[in-house]
Amino acid sequence: MSTHTAADSAPASARILRTAASALERFRPFSTFCSAISMYVFLGMVALTFLDVVLRTTIDRPISGTIEITELLMVVMFFGSVAHAQWNHAHVNMDIITSRLSKTGENRLGFATDLWSLVIVVFCIKTMIDYAFKSSTLVTPTWHIHFLPFILYAAAGCALIVIALLHDVLTRLADALERDSAAGVCAMLCLALIPLALGILFAMHRTPLSQAIPVGILGLVFMFALFFMGMPIAYALMAAAFIFICTLRGPGGAFNLLGKTWFTTVASYNWSPLMFFLLMGYLCFYSQFGQDLFRCFRAWMGHARGGLAHGSVAACTAFGAVVGDNVACNVAMTTIALPEMRRNGYDDSLSVGTLAASGTIGSLIPPSTSFIIYGVLADQSIGDLFMAGVLPGITCMLCFMLVIWYRVWRNPALGPASPAVSGTEKAKSLIMALPILLIFVVAIGGIYAGLFTATEGGGIGAFATLAFALALRRFTWKSFSEALTSTSKAIIVCFAILCGANLFGYFVTMSRIPLELATWISTMHLGEYWVMFAIIVVMSFLGCFIPNTPLILICIPMFLPIANAFHWDLIWFGVIMVLLKNMAGITPPFGISLFVVKGLADIPLTLMFRAILPFVIGLYLCLALIIAFPPLSTWLPGLMH
Repeated sequence: MSTHTAADSAPASARILRTAASALERFRPFSTFCSAISMYVFLGMVALTFLDVVLRTTIDRPISGTIEITELLMVVMFFGSVAHAQWNHAHVNMDIITSRLSKTGENRLGFATDLWSLVIVVFCIKTMIDYAFKSSTLVTPTWHIHFLPFILYAAAGCALIVIALLHDVLTRLADALERDSAAGVCAMLCLALIPLALGILFAMHRTPLSQAIPVGILGLVFMFALFFMGMPIAYALMAAAFIFICTLRGPGGAFNLLGKTWFTTVASYNWSPLMFFLLMGYLCFYSQFGQDLFRCFRAWMGHARGGLAHGSVAACTAFGAVVGDNVACNVAMTTIALPEMRRNGYDDSLSVGTLAASGTIGSLIPPSTSFIIYGVLADQSIGDLFMAGVLPGITCMLCFMLVIWYRVWRNPALGPASPAVSGTEKAKSLIMALPILLIFVVAIGGIYAGLFTATEGGGIGAFATLAFALALRRFTWKSFSEALTSTSKAIIVCFAILCGANLFGYFVTMSRIPLELATWISTMHLGEYWVMFAIIVVMSFLGCFIPNTPLILICIPMFLPIANAFHWDLIWFGVIMVLLKNMAGITPPFGISLFVVKGLADIPLTLMFRAILPFVIGLYLCLALIIAFPPLSTWLPGLMH
């Protein structure tokens, strides 16, 4: 009788849940509309930066208050688009466990992580509203604009996230009621609710400051546990930080930080170049400037054995001069170069390894989003970091070319020579590649010449890219919309992780782990190269499991005190950190570049792993050269001063 009743009630419960989920689904088009409007606001922010620089450099009449206006527009852009990213499940997570579960098991674990994410975002809304009314009298210094409506707007954006997450929670529960057993549904609810209750109880337990380090270690373990369970990294960082800040500073301190940190991170002018350079990169990608670069290097290098592979490395390096993002470079060059390499008889074991590895060079060649992140966290000049990346980027390119040369020398069948082209074709290819060079000169040359700051350089570069693309008729309305959509997704994912990492950084600082670690290492009297070796080992190991951007956000606060203790040049150290971040992108089993190229190439994962290993060795060779010869990183920044 009881079994029959359960079987009858489950579908009815599922229907109710699906009806509720369908009602919430009506907010999805509204979130999409808000995201579209936000991106046009973002374009206005780019135009404002361009106009400000032009007026300042030509008639010495800059627009007053551009910094505060830009910060407020960043809030409008991010919180207007963040719910759209949630509806499309764009946030980064680690599928180490979920990818190996059955559909039922994945649904159970996904229900738990969605519910936990929902709770932490609800807490964020509560704290943002509190922060808004505590800051009701705060105004911007120049235009005296009140912060209150913008903070409430951010809370409203988070409320739209809650709707999207609640939709996912209800849908997963309905799926379980329809397809899982009663015991399975109970297990799913216990998996979600018991850890949630334990986390709240633990957060209410105040720990003496003398126990800060054990609490810090436990917090790190808890954060990694959430990562491995598949919780979106941004929410996992917030949840771990919130719970353990509660234990160290009490719930009041944790609630004060939670919503305030999310808002102030987004509304920070220091992070604006990250938005600008991401837009610049995706505009270049969708206007097909990358194709021009590859055709140029194919014309000049393709006639040699392995020439198309060498040309792909060189094209990725040049494309990195306007993209600065690994994934965009991987997608662009794999789409362009792989069909050409296959037509010319290249073995996939050489082609896909070359393309996956070469995409990482974009993080070294300026403009680099990785250097922007490091510069803000380490309080270093972004302009100096951009210049510091030039020679290491070229060194990395040469190391990858050395790997290709060696492999083709051992087995010429891997990369046969392509037919030579005429001098006329070579000349035409140079002309076609000219826009990329001009964009680089405008954005990076202006920074180097002191015409504008690195922060402004992103806006200038994005404006110049759009102007060139429109002048050359490279955009259709569809491709332009796709460029804005991709930019929006990249910005939301990146800034959500930044917000979580900033909050987690407060917790790590409270735990005194970085300070104690630096003190302990200094008392060990280890040589600086041994300490550097230990940092490389730790980051290489973590990079096998953690995506590259979260890796650098977590590790920089940990290792920066050590760099200061040894009086290392922080510009040089930043280049090393970015190289290790690149390593995380191509090291098995979870390097993001591997999966991007694997999906585009449609090859087995085992072949992808075999193809990348020689290039991992090449990247370690580049790292060794940068460590052994610091002027490779410090010479060009020195010239700027």
